[in-house]
Amino acid sequence: MKKNVEDYLAFNKGEIRMPAHLRPTKEEKGILYKSELMEKLTRVPIWIPQLLWLAVSIFFIIASFVRMEMSPARIIILFFTGLFTWTFMEYIIHRFVYHTETNSNAFTKLQFTMHTIHHQHPKDSDRLAMPPLPGIILASMFFGIFYLIMNVNAIAFFPGFIAGYNLYITLHYYQHIIKSPKYKPWQRLWSHHRGHHYSNPYMAFGVTTRLWDWVFGTMPKKTKTEPVEEAVVN
Repeated sequence: MKKNVEDYLAFNKGEIRMPAHLRPTKEEKGILYKSELMEKLTRVPIWIPQLLWLAVSIFFIIASFVRMEMSPARIIILFFTGLFTWTFMEYIIHRFVYHTETNSNAFTKLQFTMHTIHHQHPKDSDRLAMPPLPGIILASMFFGIFYLIMNVNAIAFFPGFIAGYNLYITLHYYQHIIKSPKYKPWQRLWSHHRGHHYSNPYMAFGVTTRLWDWVFGTMPKKTKTEPVEEAVVN
C-alpha cells in the first residue's frame, strides 16, 4: 500500500529506523484471521512440515532409483543440483516477492499473509513454516514446472529442491528460537538473519546461505541489530 512504499523510501533516505509494517512488535503471536478455525489452519508446529517434506524427498529418491532406474551417480547429481537451485529460489522469493514494496492492495495483502506478519511477530513459532496444504499446492506447481523443463530428470531433481526447502524451514526456525550456536558458519547465518529482521529488512535475504546476497549485492556492510530478547529452548 502507499504507506508501505512511503516508509520504504523514508527508510532508504535514513529518515526512519524501520518501516512500520516490518517493525517487530512486543506481542509474540500475531493474528491473521478473526475466525478461530482459519487462524488454526495458518499455524503449524515445525515438526509436521519437516516430516512431510522428508517423506516427499525419500519417496521421489526411491522412485527415481526403482521406477525410473536411474543410476546412483545421476540421482546424486540431480539431487544436489535441485538443492542448490532451492537456495537461489529462496533468495528470489524472499527478495522480490516478500520485500517488493508496491501500491497494489492485493499483492500487499498476500505479502502480509505470507511474510510481513512474520516480521511483526518474529518469535511466533507456529508461523515459521508454511502449513501443509498451501505447501503441497506450491510444491506440486514447482514439480510440474520442473517436469516440463527436464522430463523424468525432475524425479531426482525435485527431492533435492524439497530437501533444500526443508533445510530452510529448519534453519529459519532455529534462528528465531535459539541463541546463535558456537559453530562459526552458523553464527554468521544467525547474525545475517537477525540483521534482516532488526536492522535492514531490504538486505540479507539468504537464510540457508549468504551466497546470493554476495552475488547480487545485498550483503549488509555491517550487521547491527536492535537489542532484542531472544527466546531460548532449554
